[in-house]
Amino acid sequence: MTDRQLIEAYAGAKDLNAFGVFVDRHQSALLSFASAFLRDDTLAQDIVQETFLRAARDPHRILKCNAGGSAERNWLLKVVRDLSVDSLRRKASERRVVGEMAAVTERSTPAPDDALEANEQAAAMRAAIDNLKPRLRELLILKVREKKSYKEIAEITGLTVTNVGFLLHQAMQALAEEMKGSE
Repeated sequence: MTDRQLIEAYAGAKDLNAFGVFVDRHQSALLSFASAFLRDDTLAQDIVQETFLRAARDPHRILKCNAGGSAERNWLLKVVRDLSVDSLRRKASERRVVGEMAAVTERSTPAPDDALEANEQAAAMRAAIDNLKPRLRELLILKVREKKSYKEIAEITGLTVTNVGFLLHQAMQALAEEMKGSE
């Protein structure tokens, strides 16, 4: 069954098994996204749980999304993102937002010196990402880790596609400057 069919079964007949399949299908990815975004596994679990509670309380909100593709997953990501941002605002701590990015360099059997250099580069990249503004980190996570298109990122964040492109460009420039300074 598709995500839409599962939500329709839950919304119409309160089919808890269908909702359980929907949760099982998305829980891991949402936890991964929230953990990377918040850098707090416990808080990420709370946020994902609240996301599914919202879905369970009002499944028709999900069904209002444009059918097709990954509309349901994008709705979930948007709720997780919004709850995460709200949580960060309540804590007034921008430093807690972190992007866990894919490895900077992938080598199958690096020499010890190469491995050390790769580890140093990865650490420098993580530090550079940590120094980005929260909005830029968030967009990088959605683009690189979640592999979302500009349009999907715009839907999730409430920005325009043009803003997404502009901000991702700023993020890449900031990373390049930061990495240039760390060499």
